[in-house]
Amino acid sequence: MSVQIVQFRTDPRRVGEVEEAIGKLFAAVEEAAPAGIEYTAARVGDSSQFLLTLTLPDDTANPLLEIPEAGAFRGRVGEWAGGPVPPVTLHVIGRYAA
Repeated sequence: MSVQIVQFRTDPRRVGEVEEAIGKLFAAVEEAAPAGIEYTAARVGDSSQFLLTLTLPDDTANPLLEIPEAGAFRGRVGEWAGGPVPPVTLHVIGRYAA
């Protein structure tokens, strides 16, 4: 399992814009329906901080790279954050799932 995260903070006045863009992103992902992934976007509390996580099975290419809306969203993250925000690999140390 591979987990990638993108975490960024934006100007509080842009929260609605980011949330709207996330809605469009997830509509496109749902339409494309890539199998075997888990993709989550969240806003941290009432802040202007966002966290996106993508979980892929081992040795699986990122299917989001084939979805144009996902590329457009990635392109805007730097604008919202005020600079580049590369994805980071999350190293899972412990996990429980029932």
